[in-house]
Amino acid sequence: MTTSHTSGALDVLRASYRERFCASARLSEGAASLLAGGVTHDSWAVSPFAPVFHRAEGARKWDADQSPFVDFWMGHGSLMLGHGHPDVVDALQRQLTLGFHLGGSSAVSHRWAAKICEMVPSVETVRFTSSGTEATMLALRVARAFTGRQIIVRLDGHFHGWHDEAMAHLLQPRNAGTSAAVADCVRIASPLDLDSVREALEERDVAAVILEPGGGSGGILPFDVPYLSGLRRLTRETGTLLIFDEVMSGFRYAPGGAQVLAGVRPDLTVLAKILCGGLAGAAVGGSAEIMRVFGAAERPHGLARVMHSGTFNGNPLAAAAGLSTLALVDDGEAQRRAAAAADALAASINAAAVREGVDVRCFAQHSIFHLLIGAVAEGIPVEPSAAALLVQKKRAGAHAALRLALLLEGIDCHNAHGWLSIAHTDEVLAAAADGFARAFRRVRSLDGFGGV
Repeated sequence: MTTSHTSGALDVLRASYRERFCASARLSEGAASLLAGGVTHDSWAVSPFAPVFHRAEGARKWDADQSPFVDFWMGHGSLMLGHGHPDVVDALQRQLTLGFHLGGSSAVSHRWAAKICEMVPSVETVRFTSSGTEATMLALRVARAFTGRQIIVRLDGHFHGWHDEAMAHLLQPRNAGTSAAVADCVRIASPLDLDSVREALEERDVAAVILEPGGGSGGILPFDVPYLSGLRRLTRETGTLLIFDEVMSGFRYAPGGAQVLAGVRPDLTVLAKILCGGLAGAAVGGSAEIMRVFGAAERPHGLARVMHSGTFNGNPLAAAAGLSTLALVDDGEAQRRAAAAADALAASINAAAVREGVDVRCFAQHSIFHLLIGAVAEGIPVEPSAAALLVQKKRAGAHAALRLALLLEGIDCHNAHGWLSIAHTDEVLAAAADGFARAFRRVRSLDGFGGV
């Protein structure tokens, strides 16, 4: 295959996209002068322009051109029940009549907190924030206040938001606008090697180890129960707090999160996404002893106080949506249905890829699926692994092209993964499988896709 042929095929793909999504093109052109970078989330950016969406229902959504899409974003994983579940809508409508910002504590947020404590075994008390990034930042502050230590250990490939500590050692400060000094307080350990963690903790100066227990990078790295058990042992031995960032896995892997499946209880848990039923919000939860760092009550000698405010913390609308959602997922049936749908979708995608002769493979981890381009050529097993994460990053251009093709065929998902919900019925999955097959035909002549 020549470079000119590949370039020509990509030009055809982009031309088809421009022709298909005229209304989005006009709206995106206007947004380019109003929204910094043209979008409000880096992952929503698409070249030549991002699609603009108008409404959603169940497992589908419609763009400004009124084109329908099977949605595998599902609110970045927050919509376990699909778009517009009637019970959640009813809860929001009731709360709207009562007040959507009360400027103080609300009864619905108290009930929300009680439901979280009931479902998540490690959580005795909670503190609400407005986003997952805020919650991980707050959890690290709690750990430092409780232990009196400054150092944080983060696992390579695990994502905890976009604050400086979460980005430390990932991006060059001079290129990303982050603080260079923060890196001195953050150590990186391997997500596959407990000896790496043991070495990072040996000086007993680490406040906390933070990780995604369901598998780093949203599940492309493995959910590893022996590793989690080993982390728990090491952190206890060294007086270090263990923080589970269950923003992604909380209430999705199981009603009580990945910690229930692993049988490992962390000291602090970070929750968001499904917690709020599709609205903005998050929480940090932990034992009553550790969470004494909050508030003005008398505390043991030497225990620091964490100051924390936030205009929308525990917002009544997020509480109403979250409480309704948690009530509908607390028996585990929603998780089982969504995970089965993800397995079925992955099998259909792989079958379509073989039929169409493209080097695309898919695997599911619980109800999240991951796309690998070039796995066959690279000899990468189609399963959660560091190699899978690396091949995704290596083929970023091919993933961007596949996303264009998928949008043309009525499928919207992240460049490399997607989330499922109970709204992804057999009929929806069949339509999606057909869409993937058609998209593969569009890209198979592009560099990186063919030859299998």
